[in-house]
Amino acid sequence: MKKFFLIVAVLLIGLASCHRDNVDTADLVVVDHGKMSFYNLETQKLTPFEKETDSVINLLFDDNNHLYYTVSKDQKLSLKMIDLNASSPAPKQCADWNMTLNEGLDQMTGEPSGIFWDRNHEGIFIYKTDFEEYCMSPIVYDIKSGKVNDMSYEESNVIHGAYGGPAVTRFFQEGNKLYYATPQGKVCLTDLVDFTKVFEDEDELADMILSPEAVSPDGKQMVYSAIIPWGEGWGHYGLANLDSSSQLLLKDSDIWDLPPTWLEDGTMVYVGQIPRPENDPAYSEWNSTQPCIMLRGADNKAKQLCLGHTFAVKPFGDQEEVTDEQGSLFGCDVAIFDNGKVTFYNSQTGEFVPFVNEPDSVINGVFVNTYNFFYTVAIGDELYLKNIYMDLYSSHPTMRASWDLKLDDCVSETYGKASTLVWIPAFDRVGISHNFSWDYYNFADIKFYNYYLNEKYDGWSEDEDVETDIYDEEFMKYQDDIEHFVSDEGKYFYSPEEEVEICLTDKIDFESYVSDPSYYEEPEFCFYSIDPTRTRVAYSAIIEWGDLGHGPLCMSSLDGKVQMAFEGTDAADLTWGWLSDGSLLYVGGEGIIRVHPDGSEEVFSHSSDFIVQHD
Repeated sequence: MKKFFLIVAVLLIGLASCHRDNVDTADLVVVDHGKMSFYNLETQKLTPFEKETDSVINLLFDDNNHLYYTVSKDQKLSLKMIDLNASSPAPKQCADWNMTLNEGLDQMTGEPSGIFWDRNHEGIFIYKTDFEEYCMSPIVYDIKSGKVNDMSYEESNVIHGAYGGPAVTRFFQEGNKLYYATPQGKVCLTDLVDFTKVFEDEDELADMILSPEAVSPDGKQMVYSAIIPWGEGWGHYGLANLDSSSQLLLKDSDIWDLPPTWLEDGTMVYVGQIPRPENDPAYSEWNSTQPCIMLRGADNKAKQLCLGHTFAVKPFGDQEEVTDEQGSLFGCDVAIFDNGKVTFYNSQTGEFVPFVNEPDSVINGVFVNTYNFFYTVAIGDELYLKNIYMDLYSSHPTMRASWDLKLDDCVSETYGKASTLVWIPAFDRVGISHNFSWDYYNFADIKFYNYYLNEKYDGWSEDEDVETDIYDEEFMKYQDDIEHFVSDEGKYFYSPEEEVEICLTDKIDFESYVSDPSYYEEPEFCFYSIDPTRTRVAYSAIIEWGDLGHGPLCMSSLDGKVQMAFEGTDAADLTWGWLSDGSLLYVGGEGIIRVHPDGSEEVFSHSSDFIVQHD
C-alpha cells in the first residue's frame, strides 16, 4: 500500500512539474479562437490552458510573471489574471470592464481592443467605443485599488520602444529609405527591398512612412513598419540586419495587427497570413487568407504556430525604458547644455529636469514652441537632427534627418563653439550654420530641414531676399521697442514718449570694463530686448574694437534706477536670455548667472551654454 501511495505521489509531482514547465516557464502565450495556449521556447511545446473556459480576446504580461487578459462571457468583458509563480496557476477575476464585446471592438479593424499599461505601470487600460461620439476612450483598471475608472486619452500614454540593442532614436527616414546611424556612419536598411511589389503606385511610394518598431535582444536586427498613411492607412512590417546584410519585407504581415515582438533567443513573433480553405464559410475573393501567429528564427525561416492574431511575450532581460526615469519636461523653458548632456529648467516651478532619454551627445538645440524642442547630436563624427515633444507624459527622442555634416564643420574658429540651431517659423524650418569663414568671422553657409515636409535644403532654396527678409523679421520682432531707444554722446536713453528721455547708462563706468585703457572708445549700444515683465532692457555696450566689437552685456530698468554691466561678458560672444519672471540669465566667469528682478545675482548653473524659449 505504501508503495502504491509513493507511486501516486511521484506521478502527481511529475504532472505538476510538467504543468509548470509548460505554463510558468512559457515564453509566449497565444490565442486561437478564444482559447489560450502557452509556448515554451526551449521545449518548443504549445500547451492549451484548459482552466480558462471563457473566450480570451487579449493578453498582457507584467514583470512579475503575472498574465492579465480580457475574457468575453455572455458578450460582457472582464479582466482576469494568472499568477504563473503559483504551484498550480489558475485564473483569478480582477474586475468587470463594464462594457460589452461590441463596445470593446476597434471600429477601424473590427477586432477586439488590446490592453496596455499606463505610463507608470500602475494600471491597465482598454479602449471602449463611445457610439454617440463615434470614438474610442480609455478606461483603466487600478491594480492597487482594484477599481475601474474612466481615463483621458492623454493619460493612457501607451509606451512603445525597442527591446534591448541600440536606441530606436538612431533610425531615420530620408526619401523612401530607412537609415541607421552608427559611429562609423549611416547604414541603409531598405535599399535591397523592392517596395513596388506591395506598393505599386508611385504616389504610395512617395508617401510611404518607415518607422522603427523593435530591436532584437542581441542588437543585430530591427523590425520596422512600412505604412501608407492615406485614409485608414495600410502597410506591412519589415526585418533588417543592422549591418544591412539581410533585408526582408514581411509581405504577409499587416500593420493593423500586433507589431512583431522578439523572444529572448532572437526568435521573432508576428501575425502573418495563410490561405483560407475554399470550403471555409468565411472564404471569398476578398477574404481568401486568415491570420496566423508565426515564429521566425535567426535563420529567417518562418513557421506557423497557430491560427489567430493575439499573442503576448513574457518580458525578459533589461526591457525597461528610461521613460519612468524621465521627469516631465512639460513647461520647461530653458535648456542647459553641458558635455553632451541636456538639463531642462522650468521657470514656473523652479525645477531642473535632466534629459535622460537621449543616449547621444547633444551639441545644440532650439525651442520651436512650448511643446517641441529640436536638437543636434553627434554620433561618431556625423551630425543628426532629433526632436522631442515636451508634453505631460513622455519625451521620447525622434531622429529626423542626417545633417550630412561633421562636427568640425559646425565649430567656429573664433571661440571654438558649435553653431546654434535656428527656427524659421515662416518656412517651418530648422537651420544649422556651417563652414566657418574668416571673411565673415562667422559661418558662411546654412542647411535647413523642413519639419512638416521632411525635406532638407542646402542654403536658401527660394528667393534669398524674401527669405532673408522674413528671417530678419523673426529675429527683429522687437522692432517697435527699438524705436524707443537712442544713443547720444556715448550714453543710452529710453524714450517712452516724445520729448522724454531716461538715461540708462549714467551710473555705469564703461571705461573700467575695457581690457586696455588705450583701446577704449566711446560706447556704441546694441539693443537686445525688453524683458517679459516690460520693466527692464538688455543691451550691449561696444567699447573697443579689434576684428570684432567688444564690450559687456548690460541690463537697466526702464526708469533708469537700476543699471548693471556684467563682468566676464563680451558682446562678440554672448549667451543670454530672459525668464518669464523678468530674471536675466547670462554666461559669466562662474557659469550661467541669474540676475533676479531685484538685482541680486546667483550662479544658476556651472555650464556655459544654454538657450531660453521665446514667445
